[in-house]
Amino acid sequence: MTTPRAVLAGASLPVPLPELAVTPDHTQLFMFSAVTWNRHHIHYSKDAAVAEGLPDVVVQRALLGNFLARLLTGWLGEAGELRELSWKVLSSATPGRTLRCQGDVIGREADPAAPGLRCEVRIIDEHGTLIAAGKAKLVLHSLPS
Repeated sequence: MTTPRAVLAGASLPVPLPELAVTPDHTQLFMFSAVTWNRHHIHYSKDAAVAEGLPDVVVQRALLGNFLARLLTGWLGEAGELRELSWKVLSSATPGRTLRCQGDVIGREADPAAPGLRCEVRIIDEHGTLIAAGKAKLVLHSLPS
């Protein structure tokens, strides 16, 4: 696995990030709705979700973002911080299906005060459907002198 510092130092781009696989379940969706005060019934009531034309309750946009943040910070570790993350949900994800969170480092920012990396990220379900796609900026900490 290529480290963040090796990428910043000039590793050939793009650099794939290690994949993160997650399988959200009904309990996780319910609890995430509770802690984020998300009262939209399509995240915890299958009957309500089906009435709106969905096959089951759906994974919250913010929870998908949490998965992407975990992908990025898991790779980054203590080398830096996630500075920006934006994503768009393109398809619904339902509980019990494995989601593969993936990404690539696509660019470098050589600002001496905040050297950084630009990434593209995505979530794909077990059927190959693109669930979400986005971009991120990682900032690396200065090395001790």
